[in-house]
Amino acid sequence: MSENINNLLSQLSKKLGVSSNEITSAAQNGDVQSLLKNADSEEAKQFNAVLSNPEKTKQVLNSPQAKAIMKLLSDK
Repeated sequence: MSENINNLLSQLSKKLGVSSNEITSAAQNGDVQSLLKNADSEEAKQFNAVLSNPEKTKQVLNSPQAKAIMKLLSDK
């Protein structure tokens, strides 16, 4: 796993209050809502707003960070 991915997962882990393994597992299983269980309500609301808007979701998924995560998950 590249250092950039590790850093990204570490930051996300701290932000959401879940382990990097939980993030990876949730992403692989499509269980994104479980990641939001410890997020504050404003962050969860913003995240759900992105997921409910196809254009915003597309923009996020096309980001270099999202592409790196998807590559990481597809390599497992």
